[in-house]
Amino acid sequence: MSGAAWTLEFYEEDGREPVLDFLRGLDELKEQALAAALRNVLAYEGIGVCGSSWGKWVPGAPGIFEFRVRHDAATILRERGLPVPEHLKETSADVLLRVFCHAHGRKVVLLLAGYDKGKEPSAKRQNAEIKRARQRLTRWKAQQRARAKQAGGRGQSRGKRRS
Repeated sequence: MSGAAWTLEFYEEDGREPVLDFLRGLDELKEQALAAALRNVLAYEGIGVCGSSWGKWVPGAPGIFEFRVRHDAATILRERGLPVPEHLKETSADVLLRVFCHAHGRKVVLLLAGYDKGKEPSAKRQNAEIKRARQRLTRWKAQQRARAKQAGGRGQSRGKRRS
């Protein structure tokens, strides 16, 4: 397989990356599953996951899609036709993880929020995570506009405008 088509970026806030913190806080099996899915599914398919069992657009949250992880790392790798390292054993343990994402620029996926739906399957928790993802996306877009405005202000001459 050639390199991934999409670049994954972790949303950053106050020097932290909430989705990376979520990933690292999972038990080993779920952490391996999410890492394998991000590297081998989302990084290759990007928003294309929305046309599959891996994802869907979130109603009422423009620009945000849900990435769904339902298998252990060994199963994910096997399904993608990739070799499964010895240390990754297929298991019957339940994996039900969600990561909320936003695609932008030249094939970049921003990872906004994530949670373990298997531990907390309630609609209340799902809606709270969607709200969190929307808030983070709003803040991120504001930061992008501010950076663009700042960059646009540099290097412009204050002389006469040419037409």
